[in-house]
Amino acid sequence: MNYRTIRFSAWGTLIATVALLAVLSIPTRVLAAQAWPTLPMPPKANVQWVAQNMRVNGAPTRVLQFQSRASREEVVEYYRAHWTDGYDHPASIHPHGDATIVGQKHGPYVMTVKIENSQGGGSHGLLSVAQLVGSTFDRSPGQLALLPGARVASVVESDDPGKHSRQVTILTPQMAASVSRFYESSLGRAGWRQVQAQNIPATRGQGAGRFLVFARDSSEMQLSIVEPRKGAGSTVLANLVTKDTGREAR
Repeated sequence: MNYRTIRFSAWGTLIATVALLAVLSIPTRVLAAQAWPTLPMPPKANVQWVAQNMRVNGAPTRVLQFQSRASREEVVEYYRAHWTDGYDHPASIHPHGDATIVGQKHGPYVMTVKIENSQGGGSHGLLSVAQLVGSTFDRSPGQLALLPGARVASVVESDDPGKHSRQVTILTPQMAASVSRFYESSLGRAGWRQVQAQNIPATRGQGAGRFLVFARDSSEMQLSIVEPRKGAGSTVLANLVTKDTGREAR
């Protein structure tokens, strides 16, 4: 997984999907040592892995992305039918912004698909399964200090060949310039060496901000700090990449 290409909206989609279905799923009896469920692939779709070994707020999670020639309505109906027959309760279907989320529980697992319309027809989205029952909840800032009033919104971890990544999303009431100065100071005191700093221009979807990179030993800390288009505060997307770890090192 190339974390340099991560966008706030993509990971917000994944985290919101898992969190929403965790709340809305109907309780079921949990079976011990149950195997990961097989995810049905969307109709008329090209599918590829996003992550096979991820943890979202501590829950082991597998994620695929898809692009389908079928419409959003067709994909929703496909999963509604597939995840209703043979289950104690019908699949849950909920709007989420411009998308639709369909989900179902399978023992300790929650299966979800988030479907959006594609430009020019068809649909695209994310397909995920998360082991929510029996997982240890994790929303710790890790090696990051928190500004007054800040809170951790999510923690996403992933093991790739030769490296481990831990991405923390922080919501803070301070604006980007103040947040940038805070982390330049606090990480510097902790022995991190700043190797990059650049401004992030405003876009139609988000306000301006700062991108910072720090290095220490075999680790790299990447911070994207952006302001909303309207209102106060900032969102910090901090990704700690530790090399010489992950699947190859085990």
